[in-house]
Amino acid sequence: MEENFIGIKPILYTVTFEMTRQRKKFYFFLIIAILIAVLLGYILQLVPTNLLSNTQIEFFNAGLGFITFITLFAACLFFSGIICSEFDKKTGAIVFPKINKYKLIVGKYIGNLILVVSIVTVYYFILGLLGFFYYGGPINTRFFYSYGIAVLYVIALSSFVTFFSSFMKSVNITIISTFILLLIGFNIADQLVTLIFEGDIEPLYSITYLGNLITGILQNPFPDPRYVEFSFGGGPGMGGPRFHFGQWITPAIAVGITLLLLFIVVFFLLAALLFKRRQL
Repeated sequence: MEENFIGIKPILYTVTFEMTRQRKKFYFFLIIAILIAVLLGYILQLVPTNLLSNTQIEFFNAGLGFITFITLFAACLFFSGIICSEFDKKTGAIVFPKINKYKLIVGKYIGNLILVVSIVTVYYFILGLLGFFYYGGPINTRFFYSYGIAVLYVIALSSFVTFFSSFMKSVNITIISTFILLLIGFNIADQLVTLIFEGDIEPLYSITYLGNLITGILQNPFPDPRYVEFSFGGGPGMGGPRFHFGQWITPAIAVGITLLLLFIVVFFLLAALLFKRRQL
């Protein structure tokens, strides 16, 4: 038992060190998350023209509209230096006594994961508190399902960013690359695939699309069909043909959760292999 603790002790030291090192970044994101939650959940409700949602679940759905952006930005900034900083800035040399590289990486990852999950938890807590204040209890069970998927989504995003950190040369390049891919790249690819194949292919390859399940699971009944089409133009007095635009709303619950878990396993394995190769 004591030997096992001695083996884990360096990881715990690294977790504490990393959380201390990232505290300014954590406070910044925490303040932003609190402000957004209060703005969407409370301040907007004070505007006379903005009517309060009819149900608690509709209130949660509206309030969670920004959660994917918060998790995306946080993942890019917190996890971008997990591996590449060891080759760029040699952060491992700061920790005393010097420890095994793999334990160092695990400790850094866990430390950052605790911080990001804490940010998400505070956001959900404020929104849940306001939902209880406006509509009374109990809190709808789907809200807790949404929180669980949000945490799973954070881990999936972190594995994706960590994978890029395993072969990128610097932290800044990792941040920019993952940010562009997650915020712009996947969305453009999703729209092109939907446009070309007219909804026949669901963008299950897209980690950002899987994030739609965070709000999708709140809807009761669950969206069916999950693919919708919008039409515009070509009406009375309007020239030209009528245009159709299709969009996938959310993945199926079982499929979305399974693919998030698959992304986590695959990207962590690839990151470990590339990290090992990079040390040779």
